[in-house]
Amino acid sequence: MSLKQPMGQKLLTNVSVVRLKKGGTRFEIAAYPNMTTAWRKGDEKDLSEVLQIDRVYKDVEKGEFAKSKDLQKAFGKTDQEAICLEILAQGEVQLSERERGAAQESLLKEICTIVADKCINPQSKRPVTVGVVERALSELHFNPNITKPAKKQALEAIKLLEGSYPIERAPMRLKLSFPSSAKEEVRQPITDLSECLEREDNTGGMWTVVCMIHPDKYRSCDQLVSQHRTGGATIEVLQLSVHKEGDASIESHLQASSAGGQPFPPDAAASRPSPAPEARTARAPGGDRPEGFKSATAPGVVFATREELTVHMKSDWHKHNLKLKSEGKPLLSRDEFTEFQILSGA
Repeated sequence: MSLKQPMGQKLLTNVSVVRLKKGGTRFEIAAYPNMTTAWRKGDEKDLSEVLQIDRVYKDVEKGEFAKSKDLQKAFGKTDQEAICLEILAQGEVQLSERERGAAQESLLKEICTIVADKCINPQSKRPVTVGVVERALSELHFNPNITKPAKKQALEAIKLLEGSYPIERAPMRLKLSFPSSAKEEVRQPITDLSECLEREDNTGGMWTVVCMIHPDKYRSCDQLVSQHRTGGATIEVLQLSVHKEGDASIESHLQASSAGGQPFPPDAAASRPSPAPEARTARAPGGDRPEGFKSATAPGVVFATREELTVHMKSDWHKHNLKLKSEGKPLLSRDEFTEFQILSGA
């Protein structure tokens, strides 16, 4: 038995393997990380930018090329580039550790964006920020699954958040129209399904109502409209997510949180450490350059005195940013941390 010593073998590093099983045999190709998805979406057209080498492998890790007779049997041809294209289009992508991490990070941001777009704080009725949602999900150890759609996981994330934080789905604004003859029949069911009836109109033989409903009630509204579709009943979504517009001060958020249906526990507000004092920027005489004390855990803040800096170093804001910094995550500004406290009920 002779031993075969590989000559001029090229070790493939940082490789994304695409695998396809056909005719009972497994075939693989070596692609550049993240490029398979770009090629499938049509963002990348140049095959040389996608494949590390336009050859079909039996095993990429071992560097074993597929035999021509196996290619002919499985694909009915031996054209390496054509077979590579088929595997690229139909094969299963085996993600590297780095690729998987990047995909999870990107997916998490997409999920958090969807959640922030669909949700509000139930007390202030204002939207929550993507950053706050991301950190809240991190506290709950939420891990996105790269094999599932972002929208489906966002709905799962909302249910998870609703169990621990003051957050809820934003209501929808609908416009419903029914024949005037059906008004008495449908008004009460619509009232029961709606959070509020904003406007009613009974002209031209049609009764029209603009209302806000919870997204979970949309199907029931649609079924009610369907029962009167022959009479001209219609349903129209005016706004998918309704929330208060405009800026709000931190004080108004605090008032809404403590006055709503989920107040802080007794004495919790008093026992919470006071936030760092309002940052002041002292100007050097005759110059515009600020002078004072800075902290790596207080982004964009210059403390006028050492005492103010000391207070900050003992604050929850400082401790929270230290934790984020150790995890390699972006730090929170003062307003972002205050909003995070409100959302988490800290």
